[in-house]
Amino acid sequence: MNESSILILIGFVFAVLVIYWISIVISVIYRRNRTKRLQKIEMTFAEIVSGYLYNDPNDPLTLTEINKTLKNVGIKKQNKNNIQFLIGLMIRTQRTILGTNFYKLQKLYSQIPPYRVSINKISSWSWYRKARGIREIYEMNQSQYLDEIFKYRNHRNIYVRREAQIALVVFLGWESLRFLPYLKRNMTLWQQIKIVEKLYDHYPKPELKWLHRAYKTERLFGKKLLMRIIRKYELHAETGYIVDNLNHEDYEVRETAIYCLQTFALSKSKISYVKVLFEDITDPTQQGQLLNYLYHNSEMDLDFYMKQLNNASDDLKLSIAEILWNNGYKEKVQEFYYKQYPAETELNVE
Repeated sequence: MNESSILILIGFVFAVLVIYWISIVISVIYRRNRTKRLQKIEMTFAEIVSGYLYNDPNDPLTLTEINKTLKNVGIKKQNKNNIQFLIGLMIRTQRTILGTNFYKLQKLYSQIPPYRVSINKISSWSWYRKARGIREIYEMNQSQYLDEIFKYRNHRNIYVRREAQIALVVFLGWESLRFLPYLKRNMTLWQQIKIVEKLYDHYPKPELKWLHRAYKTERLFGKKLLMRIIRKYELHAETGYIVDNLNHEDYEVRETAIYCLQTFALSKSKISYVKVLFEDITDPTQQGQLLNYLYHNSEMDLDFYMKQLNNASDDLKLSIAEILWNNGYKEKVQEFYYKQYPAETELNVE
């Protein structure tokens, strides 16, 4: 390599380093200015919310002034990043406000930017943007868009329909259960848990008429969801629905029923009914779970345990024998195991 080639190489490397350091400086300056801009938007929005919720009668804050103030700090249609930042602020603020101020804030949100940005996302081809738009709408409690969101409750994409179903719960509360029988696609466990949590957060007072109407659903996910609602709200008077599903033909429905039942202490009549259904459960593991519940939540029933000891699978016999043994029925257990040997068997002792 000659001297001129070396000089060219050195010049090239130097130029790359210069460009690299210039880009770092520009990036630092941009981030600093961007941070200041976002902080200004956040402080301005905080002042607007405070002024709107606690309006001074002598100097009322008007919507015209609010929109002008937001525009001055960069909340404009062309500034999509600023608008998205404002949406985040609106959602965070809505989560922390309760009572009368919650509804005042909801009204404010319907009259200021972000220029239908969230609802426009729903018409996007991207499932991610659809789901995000629906979520932003129900997080800001913008119920005026309910009809638009309602169309997506059975959407083929799991995330879109999940957010739409949660939105129905947020906007309609217990009444949203009336749509349960008409949902066509499966609802995952995560979806069920999320819906129960949203219902409890927004509507802590049960409206049983909607729950009773939903009992008619034949959807397996619907049955599981209803049992989880009963458990979450601790509706002792509704435990009959859980008990009725203990011997359901579907494994997961039975599993949910046993899981939810463990929250409650049943009456003697319902305990007796559970014992009748016990023999209809075909899975030994689930029988064991229910047996453990019966042992800890009801009085000792010798006849029941002896009957199960004679009829149960080998996996359960040891558990049943242990229960009897620990409750003073050692002779019964010994007698049962002695009967396992043929009568003609004799031990020859020399």
